[in-house]
This record gives sequence, structure tokens and C-alpha cells, in this order.
Amino acid sequence: MTDNLHKDHNLLSADKPRGFWKALTFLGISLGMMLVLFVAGAYVWAQEYEGRIPPNVYIGELALGGLDPEQAQVLLQEKIDEIVTGGLVVRVDGEEKPLSLVTLVSTDLIEDVAFYLDDTIENLMAFHGTTPHGDTLRMLERLFEPVHTGVLVSAQEDLVKARVLELFPETESLSVSASFQPALTSEGWLVNVKTGEAGREFQWEPFFETLSGQLTLLDTSTIEIGLLDQEPRVSVASAKSQSEAATAALAAAPYKIALTDEGLTWELTAEQLSEMLLPGEDGQLALDEELLTTWTETITTSVDSPAQDARLELTDGRVTDFVESENGQSVAINLLTEELLTLVRSPEEKTIELTIVTEEPSVTVADINDLGITEILGTGTSSYRGSPWNRQQNIQNGVDLLNGILIAPEETFSLVESLSPFTFENGYLPELVIKGDKIEPEIGGGLCQIGTTTFRATMNAGLSVAERRNHSLVVSYYNDPSNGLPGTDATIYEPAPDYKFTNNTDSYVLFQAENLTETQELRFTFWGTSDGRQGSYTAPVVHRWIPVGETQYIETEDLEPGEEECQEAHIGADTSFTYSVAHPDGELEETTFDSHYRPLAKICLVGIDPDAEEENEESVEGSSEEEASGAEEEEAEESSDE
Repeated sequence: MTDNLHKDHNLLSADKPRGFWKALTFLGISLGMMLVLFVAGAYVWAQEYEGRIPPNVYIGELALGGLDPEQAQVLLQEKIDEIVTGGLVVRVDGEEKPLSLVTLVSTDLIEDVAFYLDDTIENLMAFHGTTPHGDTLRMLERLFEPVHTGVLVSAQEDLVKARVLELFPETESLSVSASFQPALTSEGWLVNVKTGEAGREFQWEPFFETLSGQLTLLDTSTIEIGLLDQEPRVSVASAKSQSEAATAALAAAPYKIALTDEGLTWELTAEQLSEMLLPGEDGQLALDEELLTTWTETITTSVDSPAQDARLELTDGRVTDFVESENGQSVAINLLTEELLTLVRSPEEKTIELTIVTEEPSVTVADINDLGITEILGTGTSSYRGSPWNRQQNIQNGVDLLNGILIAPEETFSLVESLSPFTFENGYLPELVIKGDKIEPEIGGGLCQIGTTTFRATMNAGLSVAERRNHSLVVSYYNDPSNGLPGTDATIYEPAPDYKFTNNTDSYVLFQAENLTETQELRFTFWGTSDGRQGSYTAPVVHRWIPVGETQYIETEDLEPGEEECQEAHIGADTSFTYSVAHPDGELEETTFDSHYRPLAKICLVGIDPDAEEENEESVEGSSEEEASGAEEEEAEESSDE
């Protein structure tokens, strides 16, 4: 019996580990199956985001996870349109004012900020992994770690700064450094010192950091612009320490500037020097930059001559005029300024020999027969019918500046550079533009007609488009002649945006610009030597029209009280077309150009009387005080009755 019990005990001992391992094996199989199911489920779930933005991805408060690129583009574009056309609010010393981010030129918006939406969408899609396995892990990570990113954006700070200064014209008072007060006495020059003044200056750096940060997140919160007390950059003590050197500089005048080879000389007299002489921040004498520039213009006007590119003029396909290229020259103005400052600080020598810089033309032609200009490569057209007179004159001036230009092989041609400077002296006339609540004349309106026509000629010639941006608004002037729809235009404005193309042929390209005044059309033709390529573009397609909002009324002091000046509404649109270049070897290059045109409500500036506004405010304040006084009297009477 004892033996049997012993046997049973051994049997139980043997069965126990066998059952344990069975259970453990079952558990492992179950966990493995669960893991396989989880991985498979996670993979299937992650595949649902293929071609879409991963989950938990945000720009500002906008949730973009799960959207495809087109949906994200529409959502972000609506918010960007609102910011660009509506502007922001800035606050200075407790006073809030709307900051416009656009200039409304008669036919377009010129924007102070640029949003790079295509690159932003590409960055959002880059949150995917590069392999199916890696993509699944990325999707799972997004569930526990949301991504907060932003839109790529840049601002033209100089333009924004100018707008802020227009909004708060009397708020900033720049500090004034101590200065010299030279006087010519019977004993010679005497230099006294005038005390400077402290000022309050805008803190631009933190403002632009905040502006950039908010635009990146599409945040329209009010931006505070701080003011910083600024002491004079040159103290009285520093100015006095330099007064002896100033006296010596004046006593040594006049100073002679010579161009010996051409027998030319100029003098900087003591009287002229006395007006531009300043105590420097570094403890050494300085010269007023603006006055010095004005004085040196007398030299540069006599000496400078621009390089002359070779130009051709064609009539009915035949060369009718040829201008040979010529070298230009200019004064090395920076060197002249440095030498003049050195001379004033240590007036031992009294003469400066001008240094002349030779400027070579970008296009030189030794023999007209070697240009290879034999046939038409492509032509672009556009209509400016109905344009106001000044706009027509600016278009004609642009045509005159462009006609006959030769573009060398591999040269990238810039319209802004070729049409500059945009000044009255260079043939341009002003157009009225709207900047916030101001109506101001601006030189050079209408040149986007030039940009659009050049863009179309580029594509029909099969050349390489280097830089192009569509207009902000849908404007009939720029609709494509094939179907009357927007999409094939190009805008230009100094300094940006620009339109550029590259002559990627082996021969020169001649730019022939024609203004067909009878039909009010532009026709630009590129001549050269064909290598067999054929350029073309499809008619633009409108994917959606975007309705405009309600009319905006903006009060202004630029108009008579009650007078209205309105800019018509512009419907928005998203369009695209395809540019194709077919090469003789069978290669086909295709580029899709997508264009977004912002919807713009009708904008009316309404004239107000600022004096009447102040009287109304005082009247309201007076009424409030009277009401408050009356209420106090009633309370006193009630208290007395009680």
C-alpha cells in the first residue's frame, strides 16, 4: 500500500510540469495570434491613410489628419485667403488698428506675405514612413504623439514696416544724436555741439518674430508692437570729443575729386561739407548718407553710362535695325565714399582720383550672322481692351523696353530687371492704388499684362519657365484667349514677384514685343534657331469657383465726407493647365501649373470728416457724463425720500 501511494505521488509529480508547459504553450500561441492580429489590423488601419495626411496632425487649431492633399489644400487655402484679404490687428500703446497685408492695384492684389502651400502639403505627407512597415509604425506613433506643424510663409518686412508706420505716424519718435553746428567766423570755422534727443522706437525684431509665428499657425490674434526708449546714439560728450577733428576737416576744405583721363574735376567745399559732417557713433567723423548721395550724384550723372546690349528689330520677319553692344562704365561709389571719409578724418591729401568700373553688356554680338536667329520659336498674346489711359501708356513703355532684347544661350531672363527702374524718368505713369484706408498714386501699373504675355510666349516656344506666380485675383485682362478662363497668367511687381525664363537652347533668342493698338492686344514673339522641340499648353480648367463675401466699407480721410470709391468684387477660383514640350527624340516634358485666385469682396472707401468724428465722440462722452450725473441726483433724491 505504501508503494502504491508512492507511485501515485510520482505520477502526480510527473503530470504537474506537463500541464504547466501545456498551459504556457497555449498562452504563447494565444499571445502570438493576438500579436499577429494586432500587427495585421494595424497594417490594415495604416493603409487607410495611404494618400492622406497621417492622424493627429495639426496646423494651429486646424486638424488635418485623414484629409487627402486636395482637401487639406482647400481647408488651408480658405484660412489663408481670410488672413491675406482681411489682414491682422496690431496694438500699440493700447490703440488697435487693422494692418492690411495687400495693396489693391486696379487689377490685382499685391501681397506683402507669401504662403508656400504646395511645399507645406508635401511636408505634411512626409510624416508617412518610406516603407509599409515603417509607415505603420509612424501611424501608431501619431496616435500617442500628435504633430503640431505650420505653413511655410515669408513676409516682405520693409513693406509691412511701412504699413505700420502709416497706421501710427506719430507714435514712433526716433532718437536724435548730438550733432555739429559749424559756423564760419572771422577767425575761421567754429564747431559747436547741439544736444541730441531721446526717442521711442518700435521693437521690430520681436514684432516680426511674432508675425511670422502667427502666420505660420494661421493665427489671427492681435499682435502687440512694443516701444523701446532709445537714448541718442551719439552723446554730447562724444560729439565734443570729435569737434576738433571737425574743425580741422572744414579748415582743410575744399577737397578735389578728379577723373584725370577725361579732364574732369569736382570740389567738395567747406560749406557743403559743413552740412553733411556728423559726429560718428564709433568716435570718428561721419558723413550724412543722404546728403552725401545727393552730392555724389553730380559726379555719377556726368560719368556713369550703362552697358548697351546688342538689340535687333524685326519687321515682317526681316531685320530692320541692329544696335551693336557697347561697354558701360560707372563710378566705384562705395570706394569713393570710403576714400572721402578717410580724407575728411585725416586731411593730409586733398585730392581723390576717381576709380571707374567697366560694365560689360550681358549680350555681345560680333557678327550678326552668327546669332542663329532664323525662325519663330513661339508667340504669346493677351488683350488689354478697356484699360485706362495711364495703364495703356505703361504697357507701351514696357513693350518699348523689351523689344529687340537678345537672350544668350543658358541665360535666365528677368522681367523685373529688364523693365526697371519703375520710375517716371524711365517712362512710367502712376495709377491709383488702395493701401488699407489710403488711396495713393503708384508708378508702373499694368505691367502684369507684360508678364502674362511673356509667360505664354515662353510656353509656345518650349523654353524653360524659371519663376512664375499667378495673379491673386481673377481679372478679365489675363484670361486665356482659348476659352476665356483664368489660369495662364503671370504677375510681376518690384521687387517681387518676378517672372523669369531660361533660354535652354543652343542659340540666341530675340524678344520681339509688339503692341497692336488698334485691337488693344499684345503679341510677343521669340525668334531663334529651332532644335525641333514643340511647346504648347492646354486650355486652363477651373476646378471650382469661390464665391465672394459681403461688401466691405472702409472709412478714409482721403475722400470728401460721404464720397465713395469702390473696387469691384472678384470671384475666386482654383484652376490648372498642363505645359508640354515635345522633343524631336520623342521625350515629352509635362508640367502642371496650379493657380489659386483669392475671392475678394467689393471694397468701398467711404470719406469721413475727422472733425465731425471727434465732435461726435465728445458729444457721446458729454451725454454719458450727463446721464451719470442725472442718475446720481435721482439716487440722492430717493435716499432723501427714504
